[in-house]
Amino acid sequence: MVVIGLCSMLFGFAFNTFLIPHKLTSGGVTGIAFFIHHFTNMNTGTVILLINIPLFLLGLKYLGKKFILLTGYSVFVLSFSMKFIPVHAISPDILLSSIIGGALYGIAVGLIIRIGGSTGGTDIISLTLAKKKNVQVGFLNTCLNLLVVAGSGLIFGWNITLYTIIAIYVAGRAVDMVYTTHHKLTLTIVTDQYEELTEALIHLHLRGVTVTDAEGAYTHRPKKVLTTVITKFELNETKHTIRKIDPKAFVNITQTLEVMGRFRKD
Repeated sequence: MVVIGLCSMLFGFAFNTFLIPHKLTSGGVTGIAFFIHHFTNMNTGTVILLINIPLFLLGLKYLGKKFILLTGYSVFVLSFSMKFIPVHAISPDILLSSIIGGALYGIAVGLIIRIGGSTGGTDIISLTLAKKKNVQVGFLNTCLNLLVVAGSGLIFGWNITLYTIIAIYVAGRAVDMVYTTHHKLTLTIVTDQYEELTEALIHLHLRGVTVTDAEGAYTHRPKKVLTTVITKFELNETKHTIRKIDPKAFVNITQTLEVMGRFRKD
């Protein structure tokens, strides 16, 4: 919760000091909120909170209660920080601001998603689509955001919009660098509690778990090695389950490029 709060404040800082002063948006809900702020003078953070309320229902259906609780907390802190952090440009250079602002924004979003939440808005939409269609979160965010950014060209001019596109691209790359870039992960687990852990993993993911006999090289004690493949969205919940059943389990997590055969995605 502390990390999500700090990242949400970093998100607000990036927008109020690098992007908004230069009329740069990030697309998505934040971009829409900035448009509303531009025409009505309503606080951008407040508008973000109001727009996100119906999107929470979408996340609740497809991404779970824990995700929505963390996302709601993130959006609340973000809205609060954007209300009280002064909208003031740190640098007069619009290109530098678009790059630094996009990088800070992307790092904040990537860390929040990695922990198990999001900053709401298009993050909820892109995570839902990524879970169903097996594509990268940062790439989806970029595509969804570009639709909104097109509107900024009509309002603020295409010159500013080009800098906005730079900020969005940098943010999308930062998200995928901070977050897991591969959609699937292979878990190799050495445990003494293999029966309980196997049952828990099957119940958690409704997927198969391979059990292999092994022997500790130092102790020469018999061990069991569990192997299973999960999606990156399930990693935090899986680690929590493993720690709960066997805190001493040795777990090796590796990126999986492709899975052939039957694999349940959701």
